Amino acid sequence: MDWSETTWIVITCGRGCAGALQGELRALGFDPQEVSPTTVGVEGHLQDAMRLNLWLRTANRVLFEVAGFEIDSADDLYAAARELPWEMWLRGDIPFHVHGVARHDSIRDPRFALLRCKDAIADRFVEQTGARPNSTSTPDGAACIALYWKERSIQFFLDTTGVPLSHRGYRWKPWTAPLRETLAAAILLELGWPKTPAEAFIGPMCGSGTLAIEAAWIAQRRAPGLEREDYAFLHLNNVDTAAWRALKDEARQQFMAAPRTWIAASDIAPPAIACARDNAARADVENLIRFHTCDFRETPLPKPPMLILMNPEYGERLGVEERLVTLYESIGTWFKAQNQDTRAAVFTGNLPLGRKIGLRPVRRLPMWNGDLECRLLEYNIYEGTRDPRLLRKHASAPPPEV
Repeated sequence: MDWSETTWIVITCGRGCAGALQGELRALGFDPQEVSPTTVGVEGHLQDAMRLNLWLRTANRVLFEVAGFEIDSADDLYAAARELPWEMWLRGDIPFHVHGVARHDSIRDPRFALLRCKDAIADRFVEQTGARPNSTSTPDGAACIALYWKERSIQFFLDTTGVPLSHRGYRWKPWTAPLRETLAAAILLELGWPKTPAEAFIGPMCGSGTLAIEAAWIAQRRAPGLEREDYAFLHLNNVDTAAWRALKDEARQQFMAAPRTWIAASDIAPPAIACARDNAARADVENLIRFHTCDFRETPLPKPPMLILMNPEYGERLGVEERLVTLYESIGTWFKAQNQDTRAAVFTGNLPLGRKIGLRPVRRLPMWNGDLECRLLEYNIYEGTRDPRLLRKHASAPPPEV
């Protein structure tokens, strides 16, 4: 198999993250095309797919297209899949895993389409090699195939990623209602952090510390896939492992072990800080983050410029909405008390509560936390933001119950 041939590469992402993903692709020298809410396409060869797996912070999977057909039934799917030279792409001694999306009037259950694809691949192997390869229900340690069937159009891909890129490997303790790692990175990139090398990052209500950890990796210029050992492309036939080692060596040369960037994370719950510390230690950034156990308003702050980014409770998964009104009002009051040259942002799944912050956002960006539609609300703190009436209103208020 000549892996140097250029084909279509589709990168998947969470809904609302496609904008940040496009920015990443452009920074890596690619021309993003055919953008949808959850996918971005580029042209490239397998080594490009390797590089994307290594560097993309906001992507879930990197899919390498091998064929496309027009079909009308699951039998057509089987026939199309069996025509493809899987024995050239896949190794007979490595199990393969099939996943994907199938929406067609001829099938009730998408899993039936995946089963037909799996049967076609196995039957093709028997026909061409005399041996049937093993299949597996999980992507771990497997060669991976993805299909996308909608109406009459079907595309077959080699999934070069396997286990999704959102599984960074550092978050063993997720705490409550955590942000997915790729979503946290997308939020930071959408905010353009850091706007300057001197801009600090402050993450009150840090929970499991995902935002602070992703910020530390960005500050280090660390490729998020640098220490990951298992990618599905490593289980393909005749892969240029020397090229993969060269890509990792290049990434290590750009890595900054100890950037001079102020990064802080705080939470009022001691178990949350313990969880965040453990996760940061596994991500090898514990020494880059200042952890504080305190009410968010007591978080020690550096001199501006800085970005304060908060992900408070939404009232959907945690708590009761009514008791969160005071919390959101207090967040707004605290923002208003900050110095000029401070940026602030709130990621929330409850827009009515977001309005209680009492500041006009310069941007409201729709993003999704799983199936929950959220908003990234960005604010600029400037001279005159401090309203003495609002400051007095909450100056003596006790910390909200969260």
